[in-house]
Amino acid sequence: MRRDGQGLELSNADESAVAALDFVRQEWLAFGNRFATFIAAADKEEKCLMLPLVAAGLMLTMYSDESHAAAQRYLARAKAMAAGANGREQAWVAAIESWIDGDLDHSADTFEKIVTEWPRDLLAAKLAQIHAFNRGDSESLLRIGEQLTSANDNRFVLAMHAFGLEECNRLDEAEALARRAVALDRHDPWAHHAIAHCLEARGKMLEGVAFLQSVSDTWAGCNSFMATHNWWHLALFLIDLDRTDEALALYDQRVWGVWKEFCEDQINAISLLARLELRGIDVGSRWADLATYLKPRLHEHYSAFHDVQYLYGLARAGEQSAVTEMLASLEDRAERAKPFERETWADCAVPLAHGLAAHAKGEHANAARLLGRAMPHLRTLGGSIAQRALFGAIHLDALTRSGWNDAALAILQADERERPSVAATKRALADLYKKVGRTEQALAAEYQAEQLARRYRAAAQRGMTGETA
Repeated sequence: MRRDGQGLELSNADESAVAALDFVRQEWLAFGNRFATFIAAADKEEKCLMLPLVAAGLMLTMYSDESHAAAQRYLARAKAMAAGANGREQAWVAAIESWIDGDLDHSADTFEKIVTEWPRDLLAAKLAQIHAFNRGDSESLLRIGEQLTSANDNRFVLAMHAFGLEECNRLDEAEALARRAVALDRHDPWAHHAIAHCLEARGKMLEGVAFLQSVSDTWAGCNSFMATHNWWHLALFLIDLDRTDEALALYDQRVWGVWKEFCEDQINAISLLARLELRGIDVGSRWADLATYLKPRLHEHYSAFHDVQYLYGLARAGEQSAVTEMLASLEDRAERAKPFERETWADCAVPLAHGLAAHAKGEHANAARLLGRAMPHLRTLGGSIAQRALFGAIHLDALTRSGWNDAALAILQADERERPSVAATKRALADLYKKVGRTEQALAAEYQAEQLARRYRAAAQRGMTGETA
C-alpha cells in the first residue's frame, strides 16, 4: 500500500500515480496553471482510481456542460478501478457521484466527513470548502479550515483557514493568518485574496492597493481564475478611491480577455462593469463583447450565483430575447429545486434575476421591489461577502432612483458605518439628505467626501498607496 505526500493511503498506486497526485495537490492549492500535465496522467491511468476521481473534481469546478460531461466520464473510469478501494477513496466516489447527480448537499456533507476523518486530505478539503462557499455556508467554510489547521502546518492551510475566518467577519484573525501564509511564501494568491477581503471589508483602500500591487508580480504563474480575481479585487479598491479610469484599464488589460469562455472570468467581468456603471462610468461596447460568451449558458444552472450574473450581463447588453429565455429557464429550475436548495433558487435567484432584468431596463421601482424580496435570502446564493455586495449596490441604486428615500438612507448609513472611508458613499448620503430636507447633515457629508477625495488625489499624485498617505 503506497502513500501520497500527505501520508494518505492509496489503492493500486505506483510511483507515477503518487507523483501525479502530489503534483496536482500542489498545483491546485497554489492556483497554478499546469493542470494539463495531471489530466494527461489521469487519462492514461488504469489502476489507481484517485487520479480520475480528482480529475472529475477539477472538471466539476468548471461549471459548464462540457466539464460536467467530462466529470461523468472520469467517474465511470474511477468506478471501474474501484476494486479494493479503501474507505477514503470510496467516500470520494460517493461525493463525486452525488455532485454529478445534483445532490450537492450530500456531496458537501461527504467531503466534509472525509476532512473530519482524514484531515490531511487537502484536495477533499478544497472541494468541501468550494461546496460551503457555493452554499454561502461560512460556518462550514470556517469549520473545515479549523480542522485542517489542527492536522497540517503549511501556508495553504493557513490561507484556507483565513478565508473562512474572513467570511465569518473575524477579520483580525483572518488577516493575521493570511499574512503568516504570505510570510512563509509570498507566492500564495489565496492568502493575497484573503488579505484583500479583510482590507476591503474595513474600507482600507489605500492599503489594499499597496498590498496587491506589491505581490501582483507573483500572479503570472496563477491560473486564469485566481489571477483575474485578484486583479478584480485591486480594481474594487481603485473604484472606491475614485480612480475609476484605472479600474476600467484593469478590466481591459487584466480582468477580461484572459480566458473569455471561463465562467469565473465572466462573472469577474460582469461584476466589475456593473460596479463601474453604478459610479457613473460609460463602459462603451464592453457588455456586447461579454454577451457573446454568456449566450451559451442560458440553461446550465450549475450555480445560481453565476446564473444571476450571466442574466444581468445579457440584460445590460440589451439581449432581451436571451434574458426572457433565461428567466423562464430559471423559473423552471426553481420549480425542480430539491428541498435543501429551494431557498436558493425559488426565494432568491428567481426574484433577484427578475429584479436585475428590471434594473437593466431602467424599471427602478419594479427592480427595488423584486430585489428587496431576494435580499433576505442572498447569503444562500453563495459567493463571498464582497461578491454579493454587488446585488446590494444594485438594490440601493434602484431604491434611490425610484424615490424610496427612507429605505435607501438606512442602507447608506449602514454602509458608512462599516466603511467610513468611501467618498462615494458620503456623496450619496449628501444627495439623499438634501432630498429629505436634512441640510446640515448634507453639508457635513459633502465636506467629509471632499476631504477624503483630496486625500486620495494627493496620494495618487505622489504615487503613494499606504494608509498613512
